[in-house]
Amino acid sequence: MTESLLTIRDFCVDYVTDEGRVRAIDDVSLDVKRGEILGIAGESGSGKTTLVQALLRILPPPAVISRGEIMFEGKDILALEEEELRAMRWGRISMVFQSAMDSLNPVVTIGEQIEDTFRAHNAKGGRDRAAELLDMVGIPGDRVDSYAHQLSGGMRQRVGIALALALEPSLVILDEPTTALDVIVEREILQEVRQLQRKLGFSVLFITHDLARMLQVSDRVAIFYAARLAEIGPTNELRSNARHPYTRGLLKAFPPIGSGTEARDAHSIPGSPPSLRNPPTGCRFHPRCDQARPECAAREPHQTTLSEGHKADCILTD
Repeated sequence: MTESLLTIRDFCVDYVTDEGRVRAIDDVSLDVKRGEILGIAGESGSGKTTLVQALLRILPPPAVISRGEIMFEGKDILALEEEELRAMRWGRISMVFQSAMDSLNPVVTIGEQIEDTFRAHNAKGGRDRAAELLDMVGIPGDRVDSYAHQLSGGMRQRVGIALALALEPSLVILDEPTTALDVIVEREILQEVRQLQRKLGFSVLFITHDLARMLQVSDRVAIFYAARLAEIGPTNELRSNARHPYTRGLLKAFPPIGSGTEARDAHSIPGSPPSLRNPPTGCRFHPRCDQARPECAAREPHQTTLSEGHKADCILTD
């Protein structure tokens, strides 16, 4: 996992409002390597979904890309023409949406929806291939003639995964894919995604609020806060040696999972994320940080490399 599949550099996205521009992604740089699962976590409004929409170039107005570069498989995504974009979406980059019920057509069978994906991209595949895909994600292949309402929530989410894998993409985006499911089904689905990823070799960009679950399936984790990348690093290193106070706060916000872990109470981070219309000066986390110093409000931190692949955006690590 050394070659970068996706490279994002110095990337900014603004929402243009009557009161001026609101920066929703602020100077973010990161990579997704071939064959890895990169998790992106952070509170609501931190920029996770905006980043994905910009990557696919489906940002809703009034959002605009104001600066930066996105390179995918050696191509500049921001320079692609519409026809090239259509071929890239789903063909090379696919997505599993947050609510499968909303993304599935209720009046068309599951098999027909998978076949429509093949036809839309002039790809080989029919009913038999649709049944194979369902079987691959844990649904009996004979359910190709079922409608969405005839499937449980977990099965519908698996259909979403089957659709995302239909054209054998190199990158699959999971945007809060298990939010509406119970914890047992959630765990099963994420384990299945991990197994499929190892078997087929695609990369995954996994977006969630659930840091505990992310730590269980991701190779690396990126922590977003108030439109910026606060910390990124290998999962095990962030779990044991997180350096940004926000990352440490998130890790303390849920009880430890797994046998043999030391029991402790969860602790919430005080306050709320700042408004991006008028963010704090200096470090954006300093109003909520229990380690803040006067200089934290006076100057912006710079991303510091702490070890191989581990970086944090905090004055305490400068």
